[in-house]
Amino acid sequence: MLSQNYSSVILIWSGEKGIGGETLTLTVENKVGKEVWLRGYSESSRKVYKIGFELFIKFMNETEKGKWNDLKLLEEREEDVKNRRFAFEQKIVEFYQWLKTYDPNLSDNSRKSYMLAIRSFFAYHRLDVRLTRQQRAKISKKARPKRKYYDYTLEDLKKMASVSKPKERYILLVGKELGLRAIDFTNLKVGTFTAHLESEVPISLGEIYTQKEGVNATSFLGYDGKLAVEQWLMVLKSKGKLEPDKPMLEIGENELTEILKRLTKRAGINVGNQKIRFHQLRVFLVTRLSKVLETNRWKQIVGKNVPESAYVKPFLLKEDYRKVLPLITVNTTASLPEKEALQRVNRRILEMEENLEGYRQLTKMIVETLETITEDKHKIEFFDALKELLVKGKR
Repeated sequence: MLSQNYSSVILIWSGEKGIGGETLTLTVENKVGKEVWLRGYSESSRKVYKIGFELFIKFMNETEKGKWNDLKLLEEREEDVKNRRFAFEQKIVEFYQWLKTYDPNLSDNSRKSYMLAIRSFFAYHRLDVRLTRQQRAKISKKARPKRKYYDYTLEDLKKMASVSKPKERYILLVGKELGLRAIDFTNLKVGTFTAHLESEVPISLGEIYTQKEGVNATSFLGYDGKLAVEQWLMVLKSKGKLEPDKPMLEIGENELTEILKRLTKRAGINVGNQKIRFHQLRVFLVTRLSKVLETNRWKQIVGKNVPESAYVKPFLLKEDYRKVLPLITVNTTASLPEKEALQRVNRRILEMEENLEGYRQLTKMIVETLETITEDKHKIEFFDALKELLVKGKR
């Protein structure tokens, strides 16, 4: 039985002499327990094995009598092997099955990793767990494959945008241009967009904090997203919700997926037995970014961790993002570069027409005023005043 975390054993070989003729004395510090076992692994493996071990202790406390810890496991396993019961082999199989009930979202690989952690713990202490063929079969049995998620094409997004309402269009088009996770997308504020909308496309939105990895995403808005944001902001303005600190959306993460499902169905897109989720808009962007950018650059854009030495300044990423615009822009619902240039020209023409109308009104006023002035002296005073007014106007 093990009653402490370590014991020192002195082994003395008093028979044969060593190479130098001296008696060999070997001192072994025999440490046992969870901490010394974990110390032999890398940081990433240690993290996984620690979780697996804690879950196994929880499992044992729920299914067996007594209060379980690392030393009790070793004591019981010693008795198990000594008496040739080999009950722990079956407990590990049950642990693998219990994990599926404990957390249905755990993948098969995660459950196997946690089970492997317990086998490793016992193996470290020379109490190896050896499963029978039947027991291995229960673990190796392939789980039913999960349904795949549907990958949107640009043509799909085009169809969906054409039947969308302002709120849906904002979710769809801005979602596929920012590539943020659902939780981060729902946290976006009005001020995130209003502070930058006058900039040239692609519009840099600055760095947006992402919760999962605790890093910033260097986000950009393209032609589709700009138009969708402008339309949605008009709706928010009509509702009196245009304050910078107000959220762009007052919905949860799951509702993003539900809206996307309805929009997909309305557009007549057949997804077969594949699932729809908001995260696929992130996949859409990442797939296309990875075609034109090196890994660390596209990871920085969508908010994935990159080495500090690989960090790229936002203005450089803006030029990178420009490369992907032809692959993600929905032509019929937003301005392509040529259309944007044409819109600028049209706006300038309208401004010139407004100015021309102003000059016409000014000329008419001058003529009408002169008709009322009879003396030359007063006409000269009028022209002097008009000249001074025009000079001030130019300033």
